[in-house]
Amino acid sequence: MTRSPIITVSRGRFSSTATQVLEQVRTAGRASRDEIAAATGLSIATVGRTAALLVERGLLRERPDLARPGATGRPGVPVEIDADHYVTIGVHVGRRIATVALGDLTGRVLASTTVRRPLGAEPDLEQLSREAATLLGSHPGRVPLAAGLVAPWREIGLVPSERETELHELTGLPVRTGDHISAVAAAEFLHRRQGRGSTGGLTLYLYARDTFGWSVAVDRGVQTDVTRAASLTHFPTGADVPCTCGRSGCLAVAVDVLPAVERARTLGAMAGSVRDMLSPDQVVLVGQAFTGDPGLLDVIVTAYEEHTALDHRVPVSFTRFGSDIQAISACTVALGPVLDDPLACVELTGVEADGACRPGA
Repeated sequence: MTRSPIITVSRGRFSSTATQVLEQVRTAGRASRDEIAAATGLSIATVGRTAALLVERGLLRERPDLARPGATGRPGVPVEIDADHYVTIGVHVGRRIATVALGDLTGRVLASTTVRRPLGAEPDLEQLSREAATLLGSHPGRVPLAAGLVAPWREIGLVPSERETELHELTGLPVRTGDHISAVAAAEFLHRRQGRGSTGGLTLYLYARDTFGWSVAVDRGVQTDVTRAASLTHFPTGADVPCTCGRSGCLAVAVDVLPAVERARTLGAMAGSVRDMLSPDQVVLVGQAFTGDPGLLDVIVTAYEEHTALDHRVPVSFTRFGSDIQAISACTVALGPVLDDPLACVELTGVEADGACRPGA
């Protein structure tokens, strides 16, 4: 069955207790058992049992040194993601470059490598799997839990479900796929949300670099999904630049040839127009076409504000990620199977948190 192109980045109360506890700790950065219970609605006893199991399996670790003054017993002892045992493998396939990365369970990239590939060629997932094995060899003791495979699927003419199966057969890991723009949006959402809790609402992510498009994170507080990406390649800009589609002024060709300041104005105007169509609660601009020249960020924002017709102002910001966004987005997608069922992922490895083999594995 073809997997939905929507990326679930927050599962909330609709998920297992292990997922709820792990997600709450990941969002807060660190939390005590009583804080987790208050945030999730789970009982203290349930949170206590679940947290103990996640600590035993090496997914969480206790921080008694950070217990609140006067707190007694384990309910007041904070736990945090244990970033020292497990990793995910992120694979990003671009038009000319493929990126392979290792990420910890907080989503931080530990190591990455890039491989050039011929334009239009089929991705060599066997080679990329070997690159992943090499990265794992440089991080002894790390156990992979899942893999993420990200690409601009439509632009490079590949079927994600076929590549997902191939990478699973090569690695033996649960594999999750994601469209490039949606994966970037998921990474942005998760890293912005960490430590702040849920703010709710709809966030529009506009991406402009080698591909052009938008995706939306719909945060309901109890669950958050990132929609499939929509293309902006042929968004009309009014520029007098011919496009291969037979029309003139399409965004992708205009951005390639316009002078820097005019390009910044064009991107800002496009962002304002798309904002009006979707009426989000906030807008995040991602990709080096937006961020490549820091001196022109104000030009983009001014054009954005001039080309929005809606009365209420919507805050606009720029990505916090640079050239490593491919590795980060792929590792973010790889967290999907872990967050879906963290204990099952660990069981599949057959390895205890201390590195010993689990009986029967």
